[in-house]
Amino acid sequence: TVLALYLLAMVGVGVWFMRKNKSTDDYFRGGQNIPWWAAACSIYATMLSSLTYVALPAKVYATDWLLYIGMLMIPVVAPLAIYGAMPFFRRIDATSAYEYLGKRFNRPVRLFGSGLFTLFHIGRMGIVMALTALALSAVTPLTAEQSVMIMGVLCLVYCTLGGIEAVIWTDTIQTIVLLGGAVVTIFFLMGGIEGGLGGMLDLAKANDKMTLVNLDFGPDSFTTLALWVIILGGLGQNLSSYTSDQAVVQRYLTTKDTKAAAKSIWANGIMAALGALLFFFIGTGLYAFYHTNPAQLDPTIQNDQVFPLFIGTELPAGLAGLIVAGIFAAAQSTVSTSMNSTATTIVTDFLRPFNRCNSEAGYLKAARGLTLVMGVLGTLAGLLFISPEIRSLM
Repeated sequence: TVLALYLLAMVGVGVWFMRKNKSTDDYFRGGQNIPWWAAACSIYATMLSSLTYVALPAKVYATDWLLYIGMLMIPVVAPLAIYGAMPFFRRIDATSAYEYLGKRFNRPVRLFGSGLFTLFHIGRMGIVMALTALALSAVTPLTAEQSVMIMGVLCLVYCTLGGIEAVIWTDTIQTIVLLGGAVVTIFFLMGGIEGGLGGMLDLAKANDKMTLVNLDFGPDSFTTLALWVIILGGLGQNLSSYTSDQAVVQRYLTTKDTKAAAKSIWANGIMAALGALLFFFIGTGLYAFYHTNPAQLDPTIQNDQVFPLFIGTELPAGLAGLIVAGIFAAAQSTVSTSMNSTATTIVTDFLRPFNRCNSEAGYLKAARGLTLVMGVLGTLAGLLFISPEIRSLM
């Protein structure tokens, strides 16, 4: 019931914002009237996929905290985005991040960059939906196919109807749901561990489960999670995302001015650091819980199914629904952003420069149609990727 109510609310948001879209500027940039805090939640939800929500606690459960330093690279990169990329994109009044490539080089380079982005995000939608569905199918009555269809079809409805405003406001709701679910999980984990928080920390320290830094600088250290590898990897990954990824750049252009956009980037950096802390605590908590309650762990499950297993077997039904909704939220925020941002780049980079539509109404119609097409392709990719014949999604 909780999950169904959450999913219906997402559709309601799309229907609500449908009436506000009179042009492609409304559909792709929300008329540049989005509050900074909603844009911050949207950036955060977009960058935090269900892979993070499910796989990160599983990784910490199996290993330690070495990856946490990498999460702190988001606030480190924030000034570069705030003082470099964001004002630049606003100055050229971009709708697509790839408009820069057309100005700097030529139209073929712009089309090539935009086309690669579109192909990447069709695959990304499929991967996000497939991995989420496979994790949920192990511990809920839903099959993997049903989970993919629920995520894909509902994203299709509210994205196609409501445009970027619907995506941002659903992202904001989804941020509250997924972080709220994480906090609730921690409280229940602490209640099931002998000695509570202190017992968890003692057990984790005794088994080297909270190691934060690996100071290996040897010739083979690049093959491990050494500190310098984590820092360089975190900087590189986040620098590319926050300065050139259409899914993030588009958020910079939805606020009323650069000051509001800067606030959204800072707020996202703080949320990312604190949110990661929650997921790392969940991972360590899962280790301590199943270490003290080994009989409750199914030895046949994969690591990525540990968190969903805890939700399905240890939490009361209503709360389990909330946290499963959180997993859906993490997936849907990524998928809905991919649908809208790929439609944005196709209209802005492939249709407008060639005057393919005769009017603004024509471009708005094309935007809705392309959002639908991108969503269908992503959902089909998700259904393809859950095939048991695929041995490894990598």
